Amino acid sequence: MEVLEAVRMAVAEVCDLDVEPLELDACRELAVAFQHAAGQLRAKASVLLGKVAAHDAEGAAHWWRDELSLTGEAAGRAVRRSEGLRALPEVSEAAVDGTLSLEQAGAFVPLVGKLDEAELDDLQPLLVQGARGRTVDSIQHWVRTLIALNSERDLELEQASARDRQYWKHRVTSDGMVRGSFAFTAEDGEVVLPLVEALARRQGKEDERTAGQRRADAVVEVFAGAARWMDLPHAGGQRAQVTYVMTCDWAARLREADPARGAWTGPQTRAQMEAQLCDARLSRLLLDAEGQVASLESVNDEITIAQRRAVSARDRGCVARGCGRPPAFCDVHHLISRKDGGPTVIGNLVLLCRRHHLMWHDGRLLLPDLDVPWLRTPLDPPMTA
Repeated sequence: MEVLEAVRMAVAEVCDLDVEPLELDACRELAVAFQHAAGQLRAKASVLLGKVAAHDAEGAAHWWRDELSLTGEAAGRAVRRSEGLRALPEVSEAAVDGTLSLEQAGAFVPLVGKLDEAELDDLQPLLVQGARGRTVDSIQHWVRTLIALNSERDLELEQASARDRQYWKHRVTSDGMVRGSFAFTAEDGEVVLPLVEALARRQGKEDERTAGQRRADAVVEVFAGAARWMDLPHAGGQRAQVTYVMTCDWAARLREADPARGAWTGPQTRAQMEAQLCDARLSRLLLDAEGQVASLESVNDEITIAQRRAVSARDRGCVARGCGRPPAFCDVHHLISRKDGGPTVIGNLVLLCRRHHLMWHDGRLLLPDLDVPWLRTPLDPPMTA
């Protein structure tokens, strides 16, 4: 094949280049040029791989793995990316002509199947233009926001999948260290990251700790504070302050409204936000038309420490049937929501663990699923999810 022979000859000529006599500026220029050219070839290879996968969906990953000595996981990712880019021809072409890297183009693949096909076709020129100069991580956050704007259910499924994959692993090693790894959902990260960031700031010029050391010390500080001030294991004290931004349109459930956003982790589902609002200290921040702060006021209808202790003593854990997670791991939930006029009184409050709390606000957990023998009168107004 003439094209293949030409590629081989060009690659051989580049590889035979003697770099020792080259000046530093020439080395830099050639290194960048070769890297861009290699990226364009990888993008073209992805186009070809996509065509192979279209004709042999089951065998493409195995073939690619064996030809390039990849792991099965890496080969599968490459095939899925190439299949996705077939539905994004303008984005794929931008990778081939060098406008985007293959990794930048591949970051848009999660949009396939989430957005309407015609809408996605119209959006591609804007995606290419907006991706220029962005990191892959930045593009992925952008894509997640687009999915949240167009399909909140997909965001809910993503969060449910993330909760199934979260973990914390640690071990005590012989060198006096505790080592491990973890993965939290974005929702839980919205609680953890602000605390770690605040405590991990450099404490003056004499603070010579690395960023990693400061974060490790911050985590220890958080646990030490919990040991000192939390009433373990029966009930927690004041809730941590967590910041979310939501628009009036979002609260009114208008379809075109921007999603609620966590300050650290991006778009949040409505069920997550309603669960947070059940058991939170609320403040109302009003902005004027120019985005300036017009007023900031507290909303006094909040669950008190005394109410939290009373509900914890009564329920003794999550009231979802078959659960019973202890109070320290539970939210205090309004049976009749605040937005429906539900009062913040002990008779309208129950303990729910975070998983069951989200299920309630998602409509997958109802009053008959709760063990609340003390509730002898019907809820008025009737309970709604």
